Amino acid sequence: MQIIDGQIKIIKDSRGNNTLEAHLLAKEGDGKNVVALASVPAGKSTGAHEAFVLDPKKAFDKFSEIKNNFLKINFRDQREFDSLLIALDGTQNKSNLGANLILSLSLAFARAWSKSRGIELYRYLKDLSDNQKKLFEDFPRPLFNVVNGGAHVEIPQSWDKKFGIKKGLDLQEFQVIPTVKDFGIGLSVGQEFYKKLGKELSKIYDKENVLLGDEAGYVCPFKTNEEALEIMQELINRHLYPLKIGLDAAASQFYSKENDLYTIEKSQMTPEEISVFYSDLFDRYELISLEDPFDEESFDDFHRLSDELLIQKTSNQSKKLIITDDLTTTNPQRLKEAIEKKSGNAILIKLNQIGTLSETIDVIKMARENNWQQVVSHRSGETMDSFIADLAAGSGAWGLKSGAPGKPERMAKYSRMLEIWKKENVVF
Repeated sequence: MQIIDGQIKIIKDSRGNNTLEAHLLAKEGDGKNVVALASVPAGKSTGAHEAFVLDPKKAFDKFSEIKNNFLKINFRDQREFDSLLIALDGTQNKSNLGANLILSLSLAFARAWSKSRGIELYRYLKDLSDNQKKLFEDFPRPLFNVVNGGAHVEIPQSWDKKFGIKKGLDLQEFQVIPTVKDFGIGLSVGQEFYKKLGKELSKIYDKENVLLGDEAGYVCPFKTNEEALEIMQELINRHLYPLKIGLDAAASQFYSKENDLYTIEKSQMTPEEISVFYSDLFDRYELISLEDPFDEESFDDFHRLSDELLIQKTSNQSKKLIITDDLTTTNPQRLKEAIEKKSGNAILIKLNQIGTLSETIDVIKMARENNWQQVVSHRSGETMDSFIADLAAGSGAWGLKSGAPGKPERMAKYSRMLEIWKKENVVF
């Protein structure tokens, strides 16, 4: 496939910040022209080992410099195109062209390739990822981030006087995850829970004190993490919802490297003490998943918690996930170390952490080959692009994480997943 022309546009993400959208005009051997575009998100809570994000205005200029390098070349596949972009960048972490510029072009190329062949994007990604499962025999679960904390919230100054609260919850994401196989039912249940939770919180804290965070999850004057968990669990039990609770601690944000301590609700905890804290949450709230429980360099602490929760315990423990994100940053070397040290059993997949589709697929394959689950994820600064839904479905991921079922940029991914589900007409 040849790229005839291309352009980069600067658009706004869901936080109102600049990001990139790539447009490619491509031609197949039969002379058929296709137009494809892709936009990329930006993270607020980022790991130290993520690929470099170039200022969008500088990336715009960089595109003009490299554009002629890939025009009129007859690319044989995705990897050849991505490899050229990596070579043009010429750095370890994509600090020359920026992972955001490279990724926007990589994803637009994938869309152009699938369109030129008249196949659905998720089917192209299924082949690309060597996913041998029958499509959707274990369809990705949506992870709805219904309560926001950590870096995803900004607390009004007035809450200090009114409630004695200066910052949001320490734990970053409080999720509900459907246990039903039917994606349509799971999405409906998640949406209903989200609406009822909003009404419940308005009763408890008054409507004017119920806000939305970056990922459309609720922000309230909670005094403790458990307070939010209690409200969620009670609502699940009251309505008998087929939902389990998951957490993203994003622990690097409340960790001190100087003294190796984690500060939660003004209490300082050692890695051993916070492990007990997490184990207690697993037991009391029947958690199904926990993401980034420790600092982004703490492979051994991840291992000890994983060993306790996933190996020593029996019954349903094998169904629970310890998910690495900042620890692994969709990076094959980081994932290899995590696998060798048994630092979890699942990895969060974020395309812009590594910068090309081909490299992301390599990480997905490595995880799968080592019996690690994959959860494909959005970022806090999102666009209306739904590429990650196709990636989750096509690669056979365990889950799709795209925030609360509220704001349009979050629902774009869930709606696309529902569309894929209906296209396949899966019946269990």
